[in-house]
Amino acid sequence: MDRRWRRWVVAGLIAVSLAGCGQKDINTVEPSSARLAAYQSPDLLVLRPMNPPVTVPAAAFTAQSGALETPQMFRDHWTLFYVGYSFCPDICPTELTALAELLPKLKKALPSVHWQVVFLSVDPDRDHPKRLAEYAHYFDPSFIGMTGSRASIDAVTGALKAGYRIAPHAPGSVSYEIDHDTGYRLISPQGKMVALLPSPHDPAAMTKALVQFFDEVVQ
Repeated sequence: MDRRWRRWVVAGLIAVSLAGCGQKDINTVEPSSARLAAYQSPDLLVLRPMNPPVTVPAAAFTAQSGALETPQMFRDHWTLFYVGYSFCPDICPTELTALAELLPKLKKALPSVHWQVVFLSVDPDRDHPKRLAEYAHYFDPSFIGMTGSRASIDAVTGALKAGYRIAPHAPGSVSYEIDHDTGYRLISPQGKMVALLPSPHDPAAMTKALVQFFDEVVQ
């Protein structure tokens, strides 16, 4: 009995030791501030690190699935965040198509990362949740389309420097255009913007840049 008991104790200690040596969960870890500060992007036209990172403020939004709140909605995921509107005639379809091409490449290149794509509409008067979901899901069924009050929209877009401008129009008009930022924001699981991917967007170049970013900053 004593010998068997000792074997159990040793086995238990080995298991604890091995568990302690395991890799960190990349979907919950906060990127190293020192590594982020030291990181040199090989191409700033593809990826620009944020130093220091920008915290996404607390704000309430609505999707077809229900209420969403920042920064809680970013937990356990790495998020590609894009701002636009569903009535956009050309820019948003182009950028969302590029995101739909990028997402499977990232899943293959970084299989341990839980990715999500969030499309924030700055046009809540026309983009009700059902329409927004249908629009986002046209490009990829996993895309999250959301919108909110003007105060919530402005709080988040202001913090992330994702500017937009609504063209003057008569009250009640449903025909107007919106100029808006076209960059993708990389949001960490802690709800912080750690990088900007400016347009034009090349899925292959972005995949390469993000793999290097994760290798040198996150892992």
